[in-house]
Amino acid sequence: MKTMPSLRHGAALCLALPGLLLILGCTGGRPIDAPARSEPRNDEGSPSAEPAADLPLLGSRRGGHAWFDFCAGEPDDTLLPPDPRSLVQPGIDAGRAVLFNAYWQDCHIDPYLVGGQAHPHTCGELRASSDRGGIIMTAQGTVGQGTASNLDRSESSSAVSAENYNTIWRGWGMSARPDNFDELFSERIGSPLSPTNPYPLPGEDPNTSNGGSGRLPLALTQLREPDGRWTGMIATTCYTCHGSKVGEPEDGPGLGIIPGLGNETQDLAVLARDMFLAGSPAALAGVIVTSQRGSNNASAFQLVALGGIASGQEAAAVLTSGSTAIEVTPPWWNVGSRTFKFWDGLYPADGTRVDMAFFRGGEGAEEWAKLHNQDADKWIMNRKAPAYPLPVNENLAKAGAVLFHAKDLWARGLNNPRPRPEGGNGSCASCHGAYSPRFVHDPSFLADPALEGIAGYLTPREIIGTDPVRLDSMDEDTTRAYSRTFSTYPETRGTPQDCGPRTLPELSQGRRSGYLAPPLYGVWATAPYLHNGSVPDMWSLLKPADRPAIWRRVSTPARPDQEGQVVMGFDTNLQRAYDQERMGWRFDEIQCGDELGAVPLLDCGIPSVYEESFFRQAAEVLYGNVLAAWNVGNLPQAVEWTKPQIEARKIYNTGNFSQSNAGHDFTEVLTDAERRALIEYLKTL
Repeated sequence: MKTMPSLRHGAALCLALPGLLLILGCTGGRPIDAPARSEPRNDEGSPSAEPAADLPLLGSRRGGHAWFDFCAGEPDDTLLPPDPRSLVQPGIDAGRAVLFNAYWQDCHIDPYLVGGQAHPHTCGELRASSDRGGIIMTAQGTVGQGTASNLDRSESSSAVSAENYNTIWRGWGMSARPDNFDELFSERIGSPLSPTNPYPLPGEDPNTSNGGSGRLPLALTQLREPDGRWTGMIATTCYTCHGSKVGEPEDGPGLGIIPGLGNETQDLAVLARDMFLAGSPAALAGVIVTSQRGSNNASAFQLVALGGIASGQEAAAVLTSGSTAIEVTPPWWNVGSRTFKFWDGLYPADGTRVDMAFFRGGEGAEEWAKLHNQDADKWIMNRKAPAYPLPVNENLAKAGAVLFHAKDLWARGLNNPRPRPEGGNGSCASCHGAYSPRFVHDPSFLADPALEGIAGYLTPREIIGTDPVRLDSMDEDTTRAYSRTFSTYPETRGTPQDCGPRTLPELSQGRRSGYLAPPLYGVWATAPYLHNGSVPDMWSLLKPADRPAIWRRVSTPARPDQEGQVVMGFDTNLQRAYDQERMGWRFDEIQCGDELGAVPLLDCGIPSVYEESFFRQAAEVLYGNVLAAWNVGNLPQAVEWTKPQIEARKIYNTGNFSQSNAGHDFTEVLTDAERRALIEYLKTL
């Protein structure tokens, strides 16, 4: 590497990109704002170590896991390097710009490779593991696929017959089966149609019609016997929450249907209701449904904790823990860049038994999970984020790269409203990780370039300031009861390989309660933002004053002859519905009034007249202190929804329980010019 010139971060960019002088506020070779700082810092806020100026500012590995990048084109017997995430140990961030406090824990105690090895050692073993996991996880009519509550078997207690599935339209208030039933059901539940996912239409034999002439949404699949015969039974897949659509395949590589993209278009309650009426018990619905399209409550772990209660105190704690209520699903392409999982950092990232919870049911479930959880994890880690397909202002993005990695949001004179993190350089990268090659190879940012894109910082609640409901619901007693359940590796308790919940005091290593700062690969495609999806686009995330209180993402236009009669899902057309300047899907801001008439009074809580009302206070007490009260109140099977009621589920009201859009307000110190540059850079990740 060439010797680095003696240039400060901001000054170097001003010299290299003179056309951006006004954007960065450069005068006389240095920015007006105190430049971002690497540890240690001097009194002027200048960095003590400069980035590697011969390396580019822009570049992205698009997520996934470094092993798969390493093995590309390598023979099967090539030995794997250490997992880069294993470098995240206490002291790795000492005196550096990027913070780590979510330390890696190896949980490879379940044998899953041929020969009983605990983890892959070669590129060939890694690829074979991923391939085996893909058979379970893809679940689009494949033999050996995994579906809800049936492991990889050819029957499922939650499946419905194709005969009943073909009658779902009768619950929509229509007089005849629509000629575009498949498309309408896909829109109604918010799961894209899969091109290779058949089911039999009325009168068809799936075994004489290659599975049938109908097409299922990504969230469903037709079960098959081990010999390949179709069963005519339709079950739910993990793509219910982990698969969505952005644009069309012709818009760019990896676009269209994206397995592994958190499904911010889904309406799980509508899916549960329609499948329930078609004959499915929909047992999962009571756990994961929410009042909001585009969200779920799939990690309501207090319910699972009921199985690990060991005392009356714990029983009382679990029963009064309240509900986690609402959250959005992070994309799978970032799994290989995380050291912890779930928004609150409950699990070590290598604790993959919990990933099998969706499939497990019946005899042999735990042994099945032990045999397959690491294979599924390797397939998930192999996902990549799609590149931003629309034009990018490269010069502006380069300015944003410097701001992202080096802008100190707590610099003297900015008067940041939030407490400063302990350590780091106060930049976006300090919490979210380093991505730019120039900063990745700067030893004042990362101890090793292998840490590129790895985010391992749990941000304390007093710093992040976002809705606390999820954190409050998993108190210590509840978590301790949960730690005795299969998914948390109870047999490792007290050993050096303890893979129990990382929020327990003995495993927290000094971390305070908070939310994980996620890796940002493909962040352009993952709006809305924050753990509860309360902020519709990146602009309003970076500028809290511009966040709407009540808003609704735009929907796909209905066919002209069906307009006003059918429920359409959120629009995923890039040209029509994506806002390039704000980086997010277009939305309408809504005033609390007549348009919310289909929603109960409690859902109209933004005007101050309602905020302190008896009804609102009573709801907060109930939902926040009684296990699953919020979930039970949102069960879809008990009501007959009208079209206006389903449409009202598209409205995001930040005054509702668990749906606050507060927090992440340390970015209010940015200028609008800096926000535009940051957004342009984030498009390149």
